[in-house]
Amino acid sequence: MGDSIPSRPISSHLQPQENNMPHTPAADAVIKKTDGTLTHPAMGQPQVQNYLIKLVNANSHASFKQALNDVFNGKGKSTGNYQQDNLPVFHASSGDGQQSVTLFYLMAGTLATIFAMGEHVAGNSYKVTYYGQPTGSFVTGAKITL
Repeated sequence: MGDSIPSRPISSHLQPQENNMPHTPAADAVIKKTDGTLTHPAMGQPQVQNYLIKLVNANSHASFKQALNDVFNGKGKSTGNYQQDNLPVFHASSGDGQQSVTLFYLMAGTLATIFAMGEHVAGNSYKVTYYGQPTGSFVTGAKITL
């Protein structure tokens, strides 16, 4: 995958965004993998889609694409008081029931860091199903209630 992903510089001085709506649209994203490492270099939306879509059930591909659109269009929402790496968390969700996909991510300038993916359960509840982090609130299987 690394050869097909164009290189984009990541500024080390970007400040995290407050967990307000709407956030600045993402120009690029990195994926924080389950082992805590980050993909490098940063990727545009098509590359992120190609990287993550293989984790999602085929019947949820349209919902995944819409949730990812929301990340890159600045339409993500606050995830309340939840934090990851001491930063406020945003989420973007699309679909319902077994076809829903929710992306959990951080924003720093125009760089999104996607670190967990799950689904909308009901009302204001989500479950980290597709992938999460090894510790903290966003481990695989965790229920997130706003």
